[in-house]
Amino acid sequence: MKYTEDYINELLAKYIAGETLSRQETDDIQEWIASHTQEYNRLVKLVSPQKPPVFNTEKAWERIEQHIDRSISQEKKVYSITDGKKKRVSMSVFYVAASVIVLMVVSTLFFLKSQQTEEMWYANHSTVKEKIYLPDSSSVILYPNANVSYKSRGDKYAREIKLNGKAFFDVRKMNGRAFKVEAERILVEVLGTSFLVDAANDGKAGVYVKTGIVSVKSENNKVVIKANQKAELEHNILKTGSIENPFQIFEEQPRSLSFTNVDIADVAAKIEQVIGLKIDVEKKLQNNKITSKINLDDVDAIVVELAFLCDCKYEVIEPGKHYKLYK
Repeated sequence: MKYTEDYINELLAKYIAGETLSRQETDDIQEWIASHTQEYNRLVKLVSPQKPPVFNTEKAWERIEQHIDRSISQEKKVYSITDGKKKRVSMSVFYVAASVIVLMVVSTLFFLKSQQTEEMWYANHSTVKEKIYLPDSSSVILYPNANVSYKSRGDKYAREIKLNGKAFFDVRKMNGRAFKVEAERILVEVLGTSFLVDAANDGKAGVYVKTGIVSVKSENNKVVIKANQKAELEHNILKTGSIENPFQIFEEQPRSLSFTNVDIADVAAKIEQVIGLKIDVEKKLQNNKITSKINLDDVDAIVVELAFLCDCKYEVIEPGKHYKLYK
């Protein structure tokens, strides 16, 4: 999709300012950011300067010393009048001076730290999944009622994410910088991969790897899992295993399924598992063997092909959802 310069400039201004965008505007600006990441990051840096303010400690001390010197001379004058009053004034002036120094130092350190740390928050308050792009160009699919915070403390540090809810991460590999996700009592660490974290339920959490290798850590143990493997937290212990239904877990639909000498009843069960199409098979047909590559894009074509392969007829029980094969 092509965007006009004025339209993108307007969306960028709203997006960076944190203003509310429509669904279409959000999709447009996130798609633009994904394809113009460097340009977007440069813009963000211009809007939020990274250079800390100049703080001249020598001049600051000179000013403080001047205050202290004046307070000492005042202290002598007051002392000649009354001892009790002298002590109160001199101590209060000293405390004020010390407080000024502490405040200046603490505020400067805080500013420096805030300038070195980039933190952003994202939340999905809708009833459908939302795709967002992080500043490092990694993408996240946020499920309904999920939210994440993204923190980066510079090019030498890990990218740190905190997740509440359920989200799918497609992580961009960046010069060995780890990508850490903290969720419900688990910590996930990767370099570049794609995986699903489900921490939507209290006390339960699961990590499901689509590509790459993922390290998952809980309070009591640590595991490493690969593509099509999972780690689920049960009684605060991580248990690993294979993902039996990856298409359901990642909510994706394959374009075809291949079968070689498989019972037609098992073929029908697999099709129902993958795309939700229910096909009843008459008992006398269940042991018929099927060898075929079945295209899943056209429901009617699936049933017609199965009927042809088993030399039988089919009945439509509910169009597009439920069929029956019979002799």
